[in-house]
Amino acid sequence: MSIENSTRRNLIFAVMLAASIAGGFAQTSLTTALPSVMHDLNINAVLGNWLTSGFSLAMAIIVPATAFMMKRFHTKALFITGIAIFTIGLFMAAVAPTFNVLMLARVIQAIGCGISLSMTQVIILAIFPISSQGTAMGVYGLAVGAAPVIAPTLTGLIVDSLGWRPIFWISAIISSLVLLLAIFVMDNVLENQAIHMDITSFLLCGFGFAGMQLGLSNLGTSAFFSPEVIGTFILSAMSLLAFVMRQKRLQEPFLNLRLFRNRSFSMAVALICILYAIMIAGSTIIPIYLQQMRGFPVTESALMMLPGSLVMAAITPLAGRLFDNIGPKPLTIVGMTALVISSVGFSLLTDSTNPLYVIIIFTIRLIAVGLMMMPITTWGIASVEQRYTSDASALLTSLRTLAGAFGSAIFVAVMVGAASLPTLHSLDIPIPHSIAGLDISFAGMTALSVIGLILAIIAFRKPKLATTKVDEVAKR
Repeated sequence: MSIENSTRRNLIFAVMLAASIAGGFAQTSLTTALPSVMHDLNINAVLGNWLTSGFSLAMAIIVPATAFMMKRFHTKALFITGIAIFTIGLFMAAVAPTFNVLMLARVIQAIGCGISLSMTQVIILAIFPISSQGTAMGVYGLAVGAAPVIAPTLTGLIVDSLGWRPIFWISAIISSLVLLLAIFVMDNVLENQAIHMDITSFLLCGFGFAGMQLGLSNLGTSAFFSPEVIGTFILSAMSLLAFVMRQKRLQEPFLNLRLFRNRSFSMAVALICILYAIMIAGSTIIPIYLQQMRGFPVTESALMMLPGSLVMAAITPLAGRLFDNIGPKPLTIVGMTALVISSVGFSLLTDSTNPLYVIIIFTIRLIAVGLMMMPITTWGIASVEQRYTSDASALLTSLRTLAGAFGSAIFVAVMVGAASLPTLHSLDIPIPHSIAGLDISFAGMTALSVIGLILAIIAFRKPKLATTKVDEVAKR
């Protein structure tokens, strides 16, 4: 329901925004701090990587369940529960004496973050009128988009001076304040239904998503056709197939996959998955280039990414306001074009590329992300009937998380694999083979971004069926 009291609405929005910032910070900040954590807890890189991939794994499992939770439980109680779980996980991580405790804390954080993050998108579309939904989602995008990008820079500075535990202490204090505010500010804004959770569907979906994430994690240490990789993918695919078939038979499905019959929603999912695959892959590979291939210090390489993060922070709210006025089509086409340009630019890197060139191309890439992320998400969720917004949000969030994981794993594998090709070693190239592999990986991202641009051009044609409220915006 749309809240007429603007002060009340803005307070709710502010609480959700703060929660999203804390969640985005916790989700990605540990990447920079991982070497310090590994040293303090005496663990190897394989175990250390689970502190980040395990977070994504837990989120991938819990997010589909949030569609049911939002329908079944009161908004205020569910949101407060999510923030409380997240806060407990942060405090546990701050004092964790061993890897096992820290790993458990990361899983608890992911569960709480998954609940609150999925709710935020649905609540925004419920409390704001149609005319200002784009602007609100644009400001929200500043939290979920810019915070994860800026987090590595901030954590690099914190780790260098204070160590890794203050990262969790700071996040825990912020989350505690958000929890306190939510108790007094949040309201029950989503309609509830007396429905029951289909445990079988949850287990099939969770096992399928977990298998995909586990297979991707194993891809970094095992061959693709090894049992650890291909076997896991096959089992997870079978689980997801069983999940899809079960949803078709249920009168009240766990996730409403019929939403994919909506052309606008399907196009939005395809576009956002392409964006996330390229965005996460680039964010993983670029630090490798700067730190390992070029030898820049962690803090210095993080600072090179800061200008792009700041530009994105300015672009994202502006994109929301433009969405309200001109719709998603021009923003998506311009954004995909910028993504193509940045991918081409990064495919030309050498071992002597000027750092200013990297900063400029990275900034172009984040301009593309800022122009597209929230407009596409808003367009996709709002293109379905309001009673299905929780299902749409859960599907979008889950699939873009998996797309980001797939993109990172696949393009990193391409980079490493291409660098070791015998054919490449037989060529007389003027750059190291590792950088040549990186260029080939970004060439693959260029091809994927071109596909995204083609989809952006054809996605917004007038549908044959009755138009939705967002389709009407898109035609303007």
